[in-house]
Amino acid sequence: MAASSSQANTNTSQTVPDGNTPARSTPKDALVMAAILKEMGISDYEPRVVNQMLEFTYRYITTVLDDAKVYSSHANKKEIDADDIRLAIQSRLDHSYTNPPPRDFLIEIARQKNRTPLPQLQPKSGLRLPPDRYCLTGTNYKLKAQKKVSVNNLCHAHNQ
Repeated sequence: MAASSSQANTNTSQTVPDGNTPARSTPKDALVMAAILKEMGISDYEPRVVNQMLEFTYRYITTVLDDAKVYSSHANKKEIDADDIRLAIQSRLDHSYTNPPPRDFLIEIARQKNRTPLPQLQPKSGLRLPPDRYCLTGTNYKLKAQKKVSVNNLCHAHNQ
């Protein structure tokens, strides 16, 4: 029993996201992600966040390495080198992430759009809705026609 308690003490230097001591099965990558969160000042999070971060990282790295392999084979190289990886990362950045337009550009577009005055409100009572073509207030169903029951059929059914 003493041996197991000394082993537990050696493992308590690192903790998993929920604050408990790590199990032997806790991957090193999960501990690294928890350390990154702690370093960023994030202490209150669900343990699943670490798994999501690991999944995102795995997908990103796998995609980058697959792209680098394609670039390497296109260049008739036998192995992936740093240039292939740099190109794959840059391609991912250009493809996945875009920068917002400059603030001055957005302000100019807003000025141009705001030059056009809004239409005057018509004096009406009640709820103001946009034109019918923009509303979902129209009938979107049809009533099934009832069968007309003749007086003779009604009397005949009543007599039986």
